[in-house]
Amino acid sequence: MRKNPLFLSACPLLLLLCGCVFESYRPVNEFDLVPGKPVETARELRILEFRNDSTAGVRLQSREESGRVVRDPYNSWALPPGQLIARTLNLALRPAKGGAAEPVVVEGTLEVFELDAAARNFRLAGSWAPQAGNKRFLFDFSVPVEGNSAESTAQAAAAAARLLAEQIGDWSRSAAGPGNGKP
Repeated sequence: MRKNPLFLSACPLLLLLCGCVFESYRPVNEFDLVPGKPVETARELRILEFRNDSTAGVRLQSREESGRVVRDPYNSWALPPGQLIARTLNLALRPAKGGAAEPVVVEGTLEVFELDAAARNFRLAGSWAPQAGNKRFLFDFSVPVEGNSAESTAQAAAAAARLLAEQIGDWSRSAAGPGNGKP
């Protein structure tokens, strides 16, 4: 069988062109939220996984002014947003010495967990409630993102989670104040 010379000369050229089409490998970076210094509470709190009603997933995402959501293919969170926030809050909230012994279980919902690309803010919004109570508390925190990197976004997200921890800690201290006894 006779080989086609055109085919033989086109193969090396085709292989060279294929190398130009594909992007080189880039590893996916994972980010966790660092809670920072503990927030003192009046009693032990156990934060359950927040229900994720946002459009956010494991990939870092931003929302453009037009409403278009862009997910970063190279940067992700260490856990899904609902688990990530709960874990961060559990690490951040620490009972004061001599606080009430029985823990209060807190549940929550995430409605927004993303970078607002137009405002260059990380936005964290939703609600939370003590499981035994009948009152829900709303939160909506926007923290400026310094820089244009995934690391900057993760730092702003951690700062927003810190604000949420402080809100829950403030509630804990005021709910256990004189005469209240229980939240």
